[in-house]
Amino acid sequence: MPASLHLPNLISIGAVNAAGRETDFTSYGDTVQLHADGDEVESYVPGGSRIRLSGTSMASPNVANLAAKLFALDPSLTPVQVIELIKKGASTSVDGRLHLIDPKASVALLQASK
Repeated sequence: MPASLHLPNLISIGAVNAAGRETDFTSYGDTVQLHADGDEVESYVPGGSRIRLSGTSMASPNVANLAAKLFALDPSLTPVQVIELIKKGASTSVDGRLHLIDPKASVALLQASK
C-alpha cells in the first residue's frame, strides 16, 4: 500500500532506530501516523538462521504485532478502535513529529476502558 493513502483502517508506519530517532530510509509525511523500530531488527530467515535487517518493512510488523495483541485481549474491537488505542498509547517526540508505539500504554488504555 502506498503510504500516501488516507483510509480509516490503514496505518502508515515510519521507522526509527533503537534510540527512537528517525532513520534515513523511513517513510514520512502527513499520513505516517506511527513509528516503530525498523533498524537492525533481528530476523529469522529460512533454515532458522538469524540476520539483522532494516526498513519500514521491519517496523510495520511491530505495529501489526501490537494490533494482534489488542485483538486477542478484546476480540470485539474494530480495526478503527485498535488503531486509536495504538495511536493514543504512542509517545510523542518533543518536536511532535514522531509517535513511537508503546505496547504497554496501549494495553493499559484498553484495560482502563473496560
